[in-house]
Amino acid sequence: MSAADLLEDALDRVANFDASGAIALLEAVPGVEADPRLLALRSYARFTAADFIGCRQDAAAAVTASAGADRTTRLLALGAAGLALGSDRSPDSILEGCFEEAMSLVEAGGDVEPSVAWLVGYLLVEGAVVNVLIHLARRFADAFSEEIAATPTRLFRTLVDGVVARLLLNEGRVADAEAAALVMFERASSEPTRLYAEAVQCLVAGNRAEQGATRTLARRVRHAIPEPTGAFQTTCYLLVGYGLAALADDHGAAALARSASGNDFSGLSVQDRALAIELLVASAFVDGDVVELERLIGFIADDVDRRVPGPAILRMQCKLELLRGDPARALTLARTAATRALADGRMLEAGIGEILATRALIAMSDRTQAVRELSALAEQADRGGHTAATRSAARELKAIGRRLAPIAGSGWDGLSPREREVALLSAEGNSTAQIASVLQLSSRTVDAHVTRVLAAFGIVSRRQLPSRLPATLPLSAVPIPNTPLTPRQRDLTELVADGLSNDEIAATLGISRKTVEKHLSAVFTAWSVRSRVAVARIVLANRTA
Repeated sequence: MSAADLLEDALDRVANFDASGAIALLEAVPGVEADPRLLALRSYARFTAADFIGCRQDAAAAVTASAGADRTTRLLALGAAGLALGSDRSPDSILEGCFEEAMSLVEAGGDVEPSVAWLVGYLLVEGAVVNVLIHLARRFADAFSEEIAATPTRLFRTLVDGVVARLLLNEGRVADAEAAALVMFERASSEPTRLYAEAVQCLVAGNRAEQGATRTLARRVRHAIPEPTGAFQTTCYLLVGYGLAALADDHGAAALARSASGNDFSGLSVQDRALAIELLVASAFVDGDVVELERLIGFIADDVDRRVPGPAILRMQCKLELLRGDPARALTLARTAATRALADGRMLEAGIGEILATRALIAMSDRTQAVRELSALAEQADRGGHTAATRSAARELKAIGRRLAPIAGSGWDGLSPREREVALLSAEGNSTAQIASVLQLSSRTVDAHVTRVLAAFGIVSRRQLPSRLPATLPLSAVPIPNTPLTPRQRDLTELVADGLSNDEIAATLGISRKTVEKHLSAVFTAWSVRSRVAVARIVLANRTA
């Protein structure tokens, strides 16, 4: 078997959740124990089989054997070493520093053999993601972007796509992660790779607050993998768990974490151990179970100063202090967790820490600051497509009787059903008293709704609504009248749709304001409408028909 065929066969077995088959294939190759490339590949296969001791031994042997070797071989060994670093908590001097050396080699430039350049890039990115070095993962991903995009092995490509999607999500680029997860699923060509793709999609869908899709994908993965074995199947469970957690289904997420982790979490990598325990802690926090929370944190409390689980442990300790009634201590822990996550480029985790910080502020009766921070978090999350974070912020505010202000520029989509009714009536020239009468609300409530409507459209006056509102309204249900208009009336309706006032229309068409009003009245009659907003909607529907 040629080296290329061996590589493809071994990786395809890994992609099909057959890591033991890949290990057996590599062990049958003569001289494997002295070949740093084969050792690096076997180390990776052992990582996916959750054989972390063997993984670290092979990685250390690959690093030793590749000393003084060519650039490609050394980078392969360093990539395997980086992944192995995330497999266990115990220090290993041979593996420490692998990322720094790898980045130095990348920055120094030079060729990497085209046949394995994509694998070098993948191992470095995957290793950095597993160690939650998101800034570093991005640098490796950018350095090997063309090589990664050209991954030749069909089955393994799904795993490569998966690490790209997870990296984007870690960076808080939820919309981009959603697109990457869709591509990943479309490329999946076997049942195991489709399951992995669906697990990633479930995680992304949860962060997009897509309830139906998240739960459907979660059921599929659980049905297909009743008892997870190996790193990838365990990862599938944890990805799905975090998808459910994004929907605030803490008990459902904990059930998956419990199935994936066993009794003592010994079969999990450092990152997966922290993920699983955090999901279980979230469930215990909801139940107010201080004893269980303390027990769970005890499994990894000593790792708080390690890069990988540090922010996660700080968040868990924050929840414990909230239950113990020490919000000041909880606030310090939450702030530290968010800061450390942000420094590592872990934008999604930073948001979780910020939410916890506002809980502590509320517990300290500093609601003004909590509202301010939750509003800022929601606005930032909305820009990144992280809908679940926006809804989480809204839930925290609702608990204290407050609401998020609509995101500036969100327009029609940023309004509640009642606010939409108020917006339409207001744009049609109705006063506060008239709107209150029609909707059977108090004038004070109407004014509050109007304030939110103006904020959603980024305007300061009701007079601006007729020009801003029509372009954002749904057009699919707008009837298009058959009644013909005169050329002048058609010109006038186009200007109405563009948001011009009567005075501006008069100046544009070279006619008087009174003539504009006369033409507009005729249009109302011809089209059986009562407002310029309705006219604008019809014109815009015609433009898109």
